[in-house]
Amino acid sequence: MIPLVVLDLDGTLVGESGQVDACIWEAAARARVAGVRLAVCTGRPGFGIAARVARKLDPDTPHIFQNGAQITYLDGDTIQISGLREAAVVQLVRRARELGAVLELYTPDTMYVERRTEISEAHAKMIGVSAIVRDLADVASAEPVVRAQWVVPPSQLDAVLNARAEGAHANVATSPALPETFFVSITRGNVDKGSAVRLLVERLELDPRHVMAIGDSPGDVPMLEAVGHPRVMRSGDADLIARWPDHVLPSVEECGAAEALDDAITLRAKS
Repeated sequence: MIPLVVLDLDGTLVGESGQVDACIWEAAARARVAGVRLAVCTGRPGFGIAARVARKLDPDTPHIFQNGAQITYLDGDTIQISGLREAAVVQLVRRARELGAVLELYTPDTMYVERRTEISEAHAKMIGVSAIVRDLADVASAEPVVRAQWVVPPSQLDAVLNARAEGAHANVATSPALPETFFVSITRGNVDKGSAVRLLVERLELDPRHVMAIGDSPGDVPMLEAVGHPRVMRSGDADLIARWPDHVLPSVEECGAAEALDDAITLRAKS
């Protein structure tokens, strides 16, 4: 029995085109007809393209955004929002200015940057969001910052990973839609995709042993560990493939997630 499938976006549903292919939508429709609920679990914010994808996948199930910091129904009812401490955000802002690196701050409904750059604009376009330019120290003091995110080229990755943020932790991800770019997501220390999936499963009164999750990057490990049916993309991180060698799907460009959705239908029918 598979009552719920949790799906990462970048590298899982979204490939080089930056879009979700028709084969995924078709498999998602089959899954929902079969009674399988679908929930996005992504580092992206709960607005822009991620919200549109989530609504089309399953408008009636809560979805996970902001790397686990926001769990919400798309009609606005919120299960959980976990914010960063102001001190942690101030530390990140200070370091961003020293490095000249792009730092994004997210509230539940807004994305802020301190300046527009080529890489920040490319990322905003990729996720379908218009960033607001504002002094990030002011944002830290006046707004509920749910998540911070570095968006950097490989040359700056080590420096931002070493940036101190009190009471917070980092997850690194990439996207086929924006190559040669690293996304380092900063959330409260006890918040990640795994904690969010566990809470979602509890709220839906499901047995996690029967839940499926599909991912491709190191940041998806907590999510995959939280369920009984983990699936990983062949186009994803080598360590994930090595850890779950019997649960590898075709690549994102080969519509691997559609295969997993059809597998969930088959497993549900057998229950």
